[in-house]
Amino acid sequence: MIPLVVRPVRQADDLVQLLRQQGHQPLCCPLLETRAGSELSRLPSLLATADVVIAISMHAINFAHHFLLQTGQTWPHIDYFAVGQASADAFAEIGIQAQSPDDPRSEGLLLLPALQQMAGKRVLILRGNGGRDLIARTLASRGALVHYCATYERHYPELDGNALTHHWQDAGLDSLLITSGELLQRLLELVPSQQQPWLYDRLLVVPSPRVAELAEAAGFTRIVIAQGASNQALVAALELRKME
Repeated sequence: MIPLVVRPVRQADDLVQLLRQQGHQPLCCPLLETRAGSELSRLPSLLATADVVIAISMHAINFAHHFLLQTGQTWPHIDYFAVGQASADAFAEIGIQAQSPDDPRSEGLLLLPALQQMAGKRVLILRGNGGRDLIARTLASRGALVHYCATYERHYPELDGNALTHHWQDAGLDSLLITSGELLQRLLELVPSQQQPWLYDRLLVVPSPRVAELAEAAGFTRIVIAQGASNQALVAALELRKME
């Protein structure tokens, strides 16, 4: 198959390599850049008073860990949670065992038994700049004291959507690997409106039911939900569809 990879560069390179190993011919076009967040300097003091750390994405973990290494500091021995498997894997890579839900969404995380009795707990949420506030609002309603730390920031490169779309069409693009609602929205903004019916007919692989719902509402008709946002989960979902 000829899938489109839109992840930030580092993850995109790994995913492209994995796809090629499976016989696919991916096209790579990172739609998002990630950079160190402006609140990283607050991370040590926030960690020092936290009872619980929740990571929204693997980017949040990677940038936080890099900062701690640079400043000669370590992660405290407290409870860690990850919204999805990709974030849980990122924690595992640095030696932290984090709980994560089978449903890789904020809603799934909030159903975990360990997050029900939160009165007096101090929670630190690692994330990018902006995003949903469902986790913070819900945990606060359960009695938690919640703080955010934006450990990374998102930046969107300037791209020529019309030229890119024609290039993808000429190359025979037949599938899309989209790992977040944010990247889905960016892709929709990039592709000219007259070309969107073509886009909606591509096979779309997404990491969760929430992103699938967004895609269906936008107009996509062929949607596959992978078992999370990890590169391995995305490739496995594509492989299953290829064999059908």
